Amino acid sequence: MRATTYRGADFLWVLLAVLPMVVAGCGTSKPSQLYLLRPLQASEVGVPTTADKVALSVLIGPVNLPAYLDRTQVVTLVGDHELASDEFIRWAEPLQENFSRVLVENLSLLLNTPEVYAFGRRGSTPVDFQIIIDVTRFDTDAKGGAYLTAFWRVVGRGSKAPMIKRKSVFHAAASSAGITPILEAQNRTLTDFSRELAAAIQSLPR
Repeated sequence: MRATTYRGADFLWVLLAVLPMVVAGCGTSKPSQLYLLRPLQASEVGVPTTADKVALSVLIGPVNLPAYLDRTQVVTLVGDHELASDEFIRWAEPLQENFSRVLVENLSLLLNTPEVYAFGRRGSTPVDFQIIIDVTRFDTDAKGGAYLTAFWRVVGRGSKAPMIKRKSVFHAAASSAGITPILEAQNRTLTDFSRELAAAIQSLPR
């Protein structure tokens, strides 16, 4: 069998023939859709936008999310034991950071205080309460349902004993089909969770 050889001119013609197909393929890549969880707005809460003179201080975290959410793609439950993700539907920032940041903003608004901090992002100033959160589920399903399950506890200043220890479960249904309504439903579960945390903090003595 005779081996095929290419001279320089032959190779150039092959390259010129293949190059347009490569360029055309690169030009048809589908752009990714990027999404963020949204914090509450003042108009949705009905509280003053200025804090009390003696502000309550709260530390949020650590906030732990399950490892299956440690990815840029949005995760959907498609079976009892099966998850799916779309390469082009992504979170715009790490979900754990987005989740924690929205909690901080929501609690600041709901408790009417600027002194709400994310774990690891503040100085050594003591706080009145710390909320430690372990999320075990935060996803959607193929029917448009959104789910949030979290175990959490509140500890007071200078104490490791929990003042409150609770499990919270939330579900919200999408208003219509499509990824945006589904993620809006997921956002509502986080809003409901924020409201429950705020109510718990407000019930505690200072």
